[in-house]
Amino acid sequence: MIVYSVDMIKGLHHVGMATGDLDRLVAFYTERFYADYLHEFSWGEDAAEMSARLGLERSSGRLVFLGLAGAGLEIFQFDFPDVATTCQLRSVAKPGFSHICLEVDDCAAEYNRLTEAGMVFHGPPLTMPVGGIFTYGRDPDGNVVELLQRPPA
Repeated sequence: MIVYSVDMIKGLHHVGMATGDLDRLVAFYTERFYADYLHEFSWGEDAAEMSARLGLERSSGRLVFLGLAGAGLEIFQFDFPDVATTCQLRSVAKPGFSHICLEVDDCAAEYNRLTEAGMVFHGPPLTMPVGGIFTYGRDPDGNVVELLQRPPA
């Protein structure tokens, strides 16, 4: 029998995503969501240890790590292997990670601010039966970003 410590998991540290245009996506999250630019690094195809950790035979690229709402957002751009950079809007019903959720104080105000800044949403904010207000939108790569206003305590 395995016994787990309550202290084993400290919390969510970061979410990772890949993009075909790192600078564009970094600008989106730093300008629209005020993410903090923490650090970046690049690696070449000769970095076998890095490629192995990523589960790739060979790779090269660059990543930027952003601080966002008490967690991190790690954004990769791969030079190798070459991947399609055309955006295919992924359904939130497809198995796997479907979206990131950012908690906000005022969902309607953030929806209006981000819509005016050019972010595309699936629809306006909706109040849930259990309280709270949410909406889903897309970043420039088509990744789904949820805005969530928790119900009052």
